[in-house]
Amino acid sequence: MTLLDITAKEKETLPPPRYTEAGLIKELEKRGIGRPSTYASIIKTLRDRLYTEKEGRALKPTDTGETVSNFLNENFENYISDSFTAQMEDDLDDIANGKKEYAKILKSFYKPFTKDIKSKEKMDKVTNLGQADKKFKCPLCKGPMIIKLGKTGKFMSCEKFPDCAGARTIDGEILAGPQETGEKCPQCETGKLVIREGRFGKFISCNQYPKCKYIKEDPAEAEKKKTGVKCPKCQKGEMIERRGRFGIFYACSNYPTCKHAIKSKPTGKICGYPRSDKPGGKCDELMMEGTKTIPTRCSDKTCPNHRPDKLQKA
Repeated sequence: MTLLDITAKEKETLPPPRYTEAGLIKELEKRGIGRPSTYASIIKTLRDRLYTEKEGRALKPTDTGETVSNFLNENFENYISDSFTAQMEDDLDDIANGKKEYAKILKSFYKPFTKDIKSKEKMDKVTNLGQADKKFKCPLCKGPMIIKLGKTGKFMSCEKFPDCAGARTIDGEILAGPQETGEKCPQCETGKLVIREGRFGKFISCNQYPKCKYIKEDPAEAEKKKTGVKCPKCQKGEMIERRGRFGIFYACSNYPTCKHAIKSKPTGKICGYPRSDKPGGKCDELMMEGTKTIPTRCSDKTCPNHRPDKLQKA
């Protein structure tokens, strides 16, 4: 027979697509993990703790998420397995239906679980992810480096830290350490102000952090964050805009002496809703901005005026 033609085709086995939020919930349902009432909190935890980030509609695991997942798989595999989780869900349903006693179920779980927790107390920090490639040397002392997990993801740190502060990005670029500004910290009066690199860019803080948590703000930016509303708790500070791990919130400028904080921007008005559990017989907490349907509401979650829409229906 005569060969007339031959065609070669290359095919690669593609990994399964990443889960979307809806796809993840379907997978949980398929495995019998969780209940409809817990699915929203599961997704919220993944987002709030920065275990995942969205890439289009798909959920992509972050460095933190992968590290936490690997740690749990290596050390607490029994407690995160599908079979254990599904069985615990069934046991909780049986307790709710009166078929099993909650004390016996919880005891059978907590006794071995507490023992396993204690056995891991002397483990190395989970942020240490092992030795870095030998081709990357410490930019300061030329010594070996290790991979660590920080708030902004993985990076390489000198093995001698804190004696040596040399660091590189995970790609090998040199990271500049804190740079002194020549100013004295006005809060502790013993530290020096340094320029640091954070999640939201460069900022100036005391070099004695965490003992001193002073952060110097740009005057123009600080002016924008002011609300002109006096703190109702200490009567000294002003409610200003701050940013935390869960987004923007408003707190007293007299922090850490005063730790009063609310979720949304204060309107400047005080809630006058009648309350027998408050001095003077009324709420006296700050009113804050709400939504399109609820323009303003009380900042105190225990006040009925925190949900004025429900008051109107009643």
